[in-house]
Amino acid sequence: MLCTAAAGTAVYLLATGPRLLAHLIVKYLRRRRIAWVSLLAVTLCTTMVLVVISVMGGWLTMFEHSFKGLTGDIVVESESLAGFPYYQEIIDKLQSQPGIAAAVPTIRTFGIINIGNRKTAGVQVIGLPIDQIGKVNNFPQSLWLQDQQYVEAAKQAKDPQEKQKLLDEAAKHAAHPTFALPLPAEVYRDNPTVAKAKTDPSTFPGMIPGSMILEIHRDKKGETVGRNPVLYELPVKLTTIAIHPGEIGVDQKDKSETIYWIADDSHTGLWQYDNNSVYVPFDRLQKDLQMTAQPSIDLKTGAEIEDPARTSDIHVRVKDGYDLNQAKLEVQTVVGQVLDAHLKKDNQFYPPPIIETWREKQAVWINAITNEKLLTVILFGIISLVAVFLVFCIFYMIVMEKTKDIGIIKSVGATSTGVAGIFLGYGLVIGLVGSFLGLLSSFLIVHYINEMHEWLGRALHVQIWDPQVYLFDKIPNTMNWHDIAVIIPIAIVSCVLGALIPAIRAAQMHPVESLRWE
Repeated sequence: MLCTAAAGTAVYLLATGPRLLAHLIVKYLRRRRIAWVSLLAVTLCTTMVLVVISVMGGWLTMFEHSFKGLTGDIVVESESLAGFPYYQEIIDKLQSQPGIAAAVPTIRTFGIINIGNRKTAGVQVIGLPIDQIGKVNNFPQSLWLQDQQYVEAAKQAKDPQEKQKLLDEAAKHAAHPTFALPLPAEVYRDNPTVAKAKTDPSTFPGMIPGSMILEIHRDKKGETVGRNPVLYELPVKLTTIAIHPGEIGVDQKDKSETIYWIADDSHTGLWQYDNNSVYVPFDRLQKDLQMTAQPSIDLKTGAEIEDPARTSDIHVRVKDGYDLNQAKLEVQTVVGQVLDAHLKKDNQFYPPPIIETWREKQAVWINAITNEKLLTVILFGIISLVAVFLVFCIFYMIVMEKTKDIGIIKSVGATSTGVAGIFLGYGLVIGLVGSFLGLLSSFLIVHYINEMHEWLGRALHVQIWDPQVYLFDKIPNTMNWHDIAVIIPIAIVSCVLGALIPAIRAAQMHPVESLRWE
């Protein structure tokens, strides 16, 4: 009776052609719930790989974008804190090269800051011409008062016109960043810490500390705390020491102490910058470090000469679409020509500056993260092979249980290819549904990963993502569609491969032997 019914069904399905495959696949999905285990395995493995590769890839992308945004496309960097001379001539010649859009000097050194007698810390001091720095990097967009406060307000604005107005305001300030003091002059004159200064306190220069130096950070709820308006009323004493070319050691007389006011704060998103860097006017720091043009004596002739002004770095912006390596060759040629011409003539020696692209400058970090991403994906890919074995085992079991059905189908004319197609199609559907569910769940996890991290922090009191370790204060929460286009087909093909051996086994069954199966 059962065999007669099965035979009638088989004849009907064979007569309807391709509907045989769809009917049996749907039937097995509904009746053989053990197949849901393989579906779940495919979903979990796809989710796991996509989440891992998205976080690791996003980390690499954020790292590259952030560091590229804080330097020029090419950096001419002195190996010594003493810097190198003739930088303005180098800049003028660079800007006449076909591939160079802009070049801006900066000074790097180290110092000690005292913030209103409340906090003392060692910091990296960066002197930059703030009106020019936006030509070569994205530093102006890291400033809170001059850019980010408008961007954040725009995110909260519901009125499209108000939102656009705020974004326009941010763009205007980012185009013209400044060290100008944000408060009225009377506030600085009345400050008790510097009220007795010999000069007018309102004329002290502005400084932009990294946000975390000012203890501005995100709390467990993900909200920014510590940005108190009082910060902008605090004087900051910066102590630095000048380093002279060719000299060993330092002299107490080369120490400089300058009082600044906090003009703004910078949040780049990179922990080591936000926690360790302060930014001051280029010309002020150049003067304090005695890197301006200085009168000197030629030791050979005794004649009065002038030591040229020096800088630590030159950041170079390459024109859009221009080959970066070709631009690097142009920079190397110009720097070599200018320094050789002057230093040989004046019989001077400076360590030759290092010329690197932004990627070469950060190669150690980028290569390490790239290798970590590759290794992690390989390891999770190996773990994901469990889905292939589950599909194989479950499908093989289904083939064994459905031996009589297979015999009936083959006895009424089904080909071996058609029988194999049933189980391969079954594996294909498992792969399609499982990978789609995996894509959906991984998208939700990655999209809300920071909110999930904050919830875990509140619930378990554990901070899994530490910005001091991972450099960024947020977990990357974007997915790369190129990765998706690679992983999803692999998941589908893996399911089909898992079903391949059971399908071949079913195709090779002899109808008579199948009908005798007990």
